[in-house]
Amino acid sequence: MPTISVNVPEKMKKRIEELSKENMYSNTSEYIRNALRKEIQNDNGLTPEEEEIVLERLEEDEKGESNHFTLEEVEEKLGIN
Repeated sequence: MPTISVNVPEKMKKRIEELSKENMYSNTSEYIRNALRKEIQNDNGLTPEEEEIVLERLEEDEKGESNHFTLEEVEEKLGIN
């Protein structure tokens, strides 16, 4: 398995070691691999700015304030399909 070296502050290192033990990981590498897996699964590929736009539009939709069209509405207006 390839190795990646990461420098972390001493306080973070200690906390990772504590969490590894508390969560019964066999070692800190297992804990870090799991944390990375979770981060990768949660990554939506959007920049923070794009994510903010999506969240704002979702909120508008929930409040019924959206003036955006669905893909189907756009296709209908353009006479596609």
